[in-house]
Amino acid sequence: MKLIKKGLLDTWLSLPIYGLQHEGIPPGGAMDTFSLQIANALVGNDLYDKALEMHFPSGIYQFETSTLLAICGADFTACIDHVEVPMNQPIKVPPGAILSCKKPVSGQRTYIAIRPLTDEQVSRVKILPWSMNPENVFTDEPIRILCGREWDQIKACSQQLFLSKAFSISPTSNRMGYQLIQEPLKTLSASTMLSTAVTAGTIQLLPSGQLVVLMAGHQTTGGYPRFAHVISADLPRLAQKGPGDSLRFTLTDPTTAEYEWILEQNYLQQVRNVCALKLSQHRFDHH
Repeated sequence: MKLIKKGLLDTWLSLPIYGLQHEGIPPGGAMDTFSLQIANALVGNDLYDKALEMHFPSGIYQFETSTLLAICGADFTACIDHVEVPMNQPIKVPPGAILSCKKPVSGQRTYIAIRPLTDEQVSRVKILPWSMNPENVFTDEPIRILCGREWDQIKACSQQLFLSKAFSISPTSNRMGYQLIQEPLKTLSASTMLSTAVTAGTIQLLPSGQLVVLMAGHQTTGGYPRFAHVISADLPRLAQKGPGDSLRFTLTDPTTAEYEWILEQNYLQQVRNVCALKLSQHRFDHH
């Protein structure tokens, strides 16, 4: 791909890389790991491969070789040579084709997975006849959380406020963390705490009484109370929300959190297997 015009924070990203947090190196990776993996599966890539994470306004790119691509996550009205193309579906594009996004419709981040077609010369845009529609990324269901280590340091009335009111995401939010706008929460005491481990999804209570949800670009340690944690299975859904969006939280338990994560991983593996089979059949039919 050749860059024609720069976009807002277009970045080649993979899944988070764990194991170096004790050295002060955060896992990083894509914000919406679910959409990234669906896009990779649709083109026959490994689920861990890098894809292009784009925000709106996004960049404009030209393909230099015959390429198979898939677009997942946020709907930015993606176009190939100014003709709108579907999301969550593999698309073959010829050399010289130009990818652009015209208008944001839903979500905050879109993912483009690509695979060069070394054994095929594509002469025109061709949409392959299968798709995967990950609807659960854009539901308005409450974001599920687990109680954090310092949950009990928050006054009961503030705990109830947190679970009963809607929050708005602040315009100052970014890949490092989402700041939430709401009535300040109150702690039982003003005692300070030592910096301790945090991870993506950790909800910290700031001295102002406001909350911040740590996202993909989070630091490795923090010195504020870890009020709660967003479960891993709901982080992609949270990642598709942006400044001004409203959200609610609901408590769940560790067993449910683990079950939902396993369910998501099994689904992703099934999608990858199905797409690999369909691509194999398509290549056989093509030849």
